[in-house]
Amino acid sequence: MKEIKSLKNEVPKQHLVIENESEFRIELPFDSDASHIYYLGVNHYENWSTSIHYHDHFELCYVDEGYSQYKIDKTVYEIEKGQLLLTKPEEIHFGLAGKHKPFKLYYIGFRLERLHSLFPEFYRIGLQRIAHDQDSRVKALFEHMITEIKNKAYLSLPMVEGLFQQLLVTTLRNFLDPALAAEAPPRPLNDAITEVMNQLHREVRYNYDPEQLAKSIHISRSHLAREFKNAVGIPLGEYIRHLCLDKAKSELRSTSKAISQIAEELQFSSIHTFSIFFKRFTGQTPTLYRQSTKSNL
Repeated sequence: MKEIKSLKNEVPKQHLVIENESEFRIELPFDSDASHIYYLGVNHYENWSTSIHYHDHFELCYVDEGYSQYKIDKTVYEIEKGQLLLTKPEEIHFGLAGKHKPFKLYYIGFRLERLHSLFPEFYRIGLQRIAHDQDSRVKALFEHMITEIKNKAYLSLPMVEGLFQQLLVTTLRNFLDPALAAEAPPRPLNDAITEVMNQLHREVRYNYDPEQLAKSIHISRSHLAREFKNAVGIPLGEYIRHLCLDKAKSELRSTSKAISQIAEELQFSSIHTFSIFFKRFTGQTPTLYRQSTKSNL
């Protein structure tokens, strides 16, 4: 139970803005009593990924460039440009960008308890969690909402809440229209790969030994490498790198830990090695990334 609780992402407690060349994210754009939106953002990181987690709210993602993979519980979904993906409350999930392609992802976290006509409709969406964005309407609504919030326009709260409800209804129409369902069916993961992924997420660190991981599930290293890439879509080493990047960004953004402590917890050999790794895959040093998240508070 403690392990499951540790995966939970709590809802934001205070207003936060992250804005740089690769990311815009705003948490609690409005007072939580007046708005249904917990966070809203767009991400351009080519190496984007999230750690495994769950939360008490809904989350909607839209891929505008490249492609992405999401694991929800024990099922893998592949999302292409122009497609939506929905996660529901309490579902354990994570996502990562496809390899070596420009990537752009819009996303929003929201609650529905006070929208009584829409709340049950979102639970009607079943195992098929991917749908096409007909005529790019969802994308246009995401962009309009972000523009309103960035510009701090007059009466932006009622405008954004109105756009948000249009987003919800448009999303439901896309998901519940059989003609807009994604062609590719979801893929269940086998138990061995699920166990390896659970190990990697239980303790995120840089220095995993693939040989030891393979021994822990009683297969050869080459077999693990082949099965992992077939199941997840990227090599094991690249997947570990995604986890480390996401964990590092989260620690830099939401804690006051020293960079040397973060490097040590991720089991890099030195802070220098960690800083080179971080800049190579984000384009920023850890210090600059932290400053970019604090300067917008």
